[in-house]
Amino acid sequence: MTVDAVPRWTRTLAVGVTAAIVALGATGCGLSPAAAVPVVGNSFSGHILGGIQPVSNATIQMYAPGTNGYGTAALALLNRPVITDANGNFSIAGDFTCPSASTPVYMVVTGGNPGLAAGTNNAALSLMGLIGPCGSLGPSSFILLNERTTVAAVWALTPFMVDATHIGTSPTNVQGLVNAFSIAANLVNISSGSTPGTAPSIATIPSAEINTLADILSGCVNSNGSTSPLTACGRLFAAATPSGGVAPTDTVGAALDISRNPGHNAGTIFSTFSSTGPYQPTLGSAPSDWTISINYASTAFATPSDLAIDSQGNAWVVSTPGSSSTSVVSVLNFGGIVASYPQAGSTFAHIALDAFDDPWLTNTFSSNVTELTNSGTRATLNPFSGGGVQGPGPLAFDGYGNAWVADNGPTMSKLSANGAALSPSTGFATGGVSGPVGIALDTSGNAWIADSGGNELTVLSNTGLQIPGSPYTGGGLDQPFALAIDSTGGAWVANNHGSSLSRFSNAGSPISGSPYYGAGLNQPIGLALDGLGNVWLVNSGSNSVSEFLSSGRAQSGAGGYGSSALGNPYRLAIDRSGSVWIANLAGSSSGTSTITQMVGVAAPVITPLALAIQNNALNQRP
Repeated sequence: MTVDAVPRWTRTLAVGVTAAIVALGATGCGLSPAAAVPVVGNSFSGHILGGIQPVSNATIQMYAPGTNGYGTAALALLNRPVITDANGNFSIAGDFTCPSASTPVYMVVTGGNPGLAAGTNNAALSLMGLIGPCGSLGPSSFILLNERTTVAAVWALTPFMVDATHIGTSPTNVQGLVNAFSIAANLVNISSGSTPGTAPSIATIPSAEINTLADILSGCVNSNGSTSPLTACGRLFAAATPSGGVAPTDTVGAALDISRNPGHNAGTIFSTFSSTGPYQPTLGSAPSDWTISINYASTAFATPSDLAIDSQGNAWVVSTPGSSSTSVVSVLNFGGIVASYPQAGSTFAHIALDAFDDPWLTNTFSSNVTELTNSGTRATLNPFSGGGVQGPGPLAFDGYGNAWVADNGPTMSKLSANGAALSPSTGFATGGVSGPVGIALDTSGNAWIADSGGNELTVLSNTGLQIPGSPYTGGGLDQPFALAIDSTGGAWVANNHGSSLSRFSNAGSPISGSPYYGAGLNQPIGLALDGLGNVWLVNSGSNSVSEFLSSGRAQSGAGGYGSSALGNPYRLAIDRSGSVWIANLAGSSSGTSTITQMVGVAAPVITPLALAIQNNALNQRP
């Protein structure tokens, strides 16, 4: 990589803002005249089903998500009422205008008669589906909405959603919203209402779970809407009501409550459906939670050791087959593997992305650091081996674009954005009894280090000196293995041996209540914070992911989330659409491993993490 006259880090904020504006204009959701050119919509037709029953006399509206903030009011597009006929059919004769041809649009159906006695209107009936870009609609377009499309829409859009008419994002995260639309299309086909949808060949969609959820909703949809305790709607709404919350009043609301609280009443919710429902096949027993996960399997992911998310929501995965000396760096998203870059003769264990989406990788055996460009080519002047780099492990970037690298002894190395050594030839001493196993940078440029052998946290200033009072102990530290910094400058720490979660203030004092237990914690090995400050941990002692609220309260149940989809999970990261990506060490077949995408369970985050640090926006939504 060439050395710029202006240091790269000074341009990061401008680049990030520019990229957001470009994305906003490209999707056409923005309010700025320069960002969108309104277009008159084309005519199209469709069909509304409740299970296998057509829904007559139902009201249809089409919306464009808002861009004034998360959960803001969506823009209603149809300028005249559209009602389904006696067979559940509808046609729209272009009576709408979209902010732009690329604006993502969705459809909501309310009320109607699901094949019952004439004059019946089910006020609890609510269905939805994500159509995609407005300009994709035309006379040949056919849209089928049912309970399956509703499940796909709600689970994908949960981070952006308050209810069916309040779905929105910030002006700087249109990309995350658009990605969520694509994820829903992978789950269910909007033209046929079938599952799987348009998922790539390497993806496994949990169709039986989607069918089960659809059947759960179908019992209420195919009724007169009574909410008395023994009716289908009454049982569903009672089971879906979150602890201390308000009961939903329609099926989209019930679906949203289940997706927001996937571990709540999972068995009771399962008991509300009939195994002979219209959507088959279904789950044979109640799941431990209602998270929806997509598994991507490929030989390119053989033995994945780390992953990171870039500014567009792609997951960069580094993996090394068991006996190979060649690591593979792959780029994965909802469309499958975008690119794969074999690194002949190099064995990498960890990856981090700088603010320009360039991947940096550590080579433990060769004691160096390699930088690739975001197009996968080897950057110039590297690999880097100065600054005391020795058997490097985890790495992270500070607010100036410098890379901090954990060495295999009690030292840290620091490299500039161009790979120049900023630490002495012996590295910066951590004072620990073992090599750092986890590092995290705060927005002041301090490096927080987990010393697993000493059960302590060391903090080095941006000059490499220990912060007064460091190292920090207490708070239940018990073989700390991973950590993350929150918006207050404090640290959350995963304790592998203690199967617990510790929290420290920015001054290094344990927070009252630390350590926290529960939520399925079982030898946690990786940790990340979402855009609302909630803590996500991957457990090496079980096939699960745990969630804690920013208050420290356990959110996931005793078994955690995702046990049916995960296989020896090892690392995790969160993207701009609110999906949690997990690298699994267990192979689904010989030479193949999986990357799991847990759909829409977290609050979106600014990616890459380096950009969040530079913009002083840790664990904030984009």
